[in-house]
Amino acid sequence: MNNKENLIKAFEDLREALITCNEQKLRQIILDEYRGFTLNGTIEIKDDILEHFKPGCIKLSQYEVAGIACELFSEIGIVSGQGFIAGSYENHVFHHKVLFTDIFKYVEDSWRYFKSQVTEIQSY
Repeated sequence: MNNKENLIKAFEDLREALITCNEQKLRQIILDEYRGFTLNGTIEIKDDILEHFKPGCIKLSQYEVAGIACELFSEIGIVSGQGFIAGSYENHVFHHKVLFTDIFKYVEDSWRYFKSQVTEIQSY
């Protein structure tokens, strides 16, 4: 059912898949036509996420969210809020406080990750 509760669950499933670098789950959740805008202003596609979050690449030590808002428009769901992510990529350690908007599309009886945009509001 395409309700807010299931949309939030899809968001949490995506978050968990990123934290655990679960490639199989990421492949299921992210639509092939996914397109996002990263912290540094570059365009990101599904293959980029799969490459960056495979085991041995990005390792998240924290991924917290707050102030979540959820809206539904037929087969489109929007989740927005504040986030704090921390971790490492190769030898680089990062900490980012961000505002985000994640857009999901209801396809084949489930919410799938469709579009995203993130803006850094503070880094360390």
